[in-house]
Amino acid sequence: MTPLTLGLIRWVAYALLIVAAVLVGLAITQLITARRAPFYVMRRNALTRATRWALAALASLVVAVLLLLVVPSLLAVVPASVLPTATLTSVPTATATSRPTPIPTITPTRRPTATPPFIPTSTPAILPPESALSPLPSAVPAGEDAHIAIITLATEQDAGGQPVDPGVEFPPGDHRLYVFFTYEGMRNGTTTTFAWYKDGQLVDFCSDTWLWGLVEGRDWGERGRTSYFCKPPGGWVPGTYEIRAFIETRLQGIAQFVIK
Repeated sequence: MTPLTLGLIRWVAYALLIVAAVLVGLAITQLITARRAPFYVMRRNALTRATRWALAALASLVVAVLLLLVVPSLLAVVPASVLPTATLTSVPTATATSRPTPIPTITPTRRPTATPPFIPTSTPAILPPESALSPLPSAVPAGEDAHIAIITLATEQDAGGQPVDPGVEFPPGDHRLYVFFTYEGMRNGTTTTFAWYKDGQLVDFCSDTWLWGLVEGRDWGERGRTSYFCKPPGGWVPGTYEIRAFIETRLQGIAQFVIK
C-alpha cells in the first residue's frame, strides 16, 4: 500500500467520525424533543427520527473504525500486484448511505400548533347555556376533584384515537371537528356540558348537555382521555368559534379556533 493510498483512507475515516458526531448531536436533539413535545404524535415522530440518526451515527463509526484499524492491516499483508486500482471507490458509497434524509411524515404544516388552542380557567362568571341550567333527571352531584381539560382540536384522528394535524385554524367545508380532552374524578350521572359558539352565538347543533357515563358511546369511566366531534349539517362556515366545557356550572376550559 502506498502512503498516498493510506492517507486517503485515513482522511475518509476522519470525515466519517465527524459525520458520526454530527448525527449523534441530531439524535440527542430529537430525543429532547421526544420528551418535551406537547403532543403524542410529535413525540413519537421525534423518537423515530432520533433512532434513525443514532443508527446512522453507529454505521459511520463502524466504517471509520474499519478504515482506521482493519483495512490497513489487511492491505499490508496483500501483495501490491493484486490490489485493484480503484479500491477507494467503495468509500464514497459508504459515506452516502450513512446519511439518510429525514422524512417528517406527520409534522403539521398547514396550521400553527405552538400556541395551545385552549384557555384553562375556573372563572365563575361564565355559565353554561340557559338550556343546560335546568337539572337533568337522575343527575348526581359532581365530586370536588372532578375535572376536564381540553387538550387540542383536529379534523381527524388516527386508529389510536390521537389527533392528526392538530391546530387552531381549519378550512370551511363538510368535515368533522374533534375536540380532545382529558378527565378525572368523574362520576356516572354527573352533568356535563360542551357548548359551541360561533362569533358569540350558541351553535345548538354542536352543543350538548348529558349525564356522564349514561349516554351510549360515552361510557368513558372515571378518568382518562377521549374526544368527540361535531359536523354541522351545512358544513363549517368561516368565523371565530369557541368550545366551553362545563361540569355542572363550573367552567373547565375554553378552546378557541377559526374557520377561514
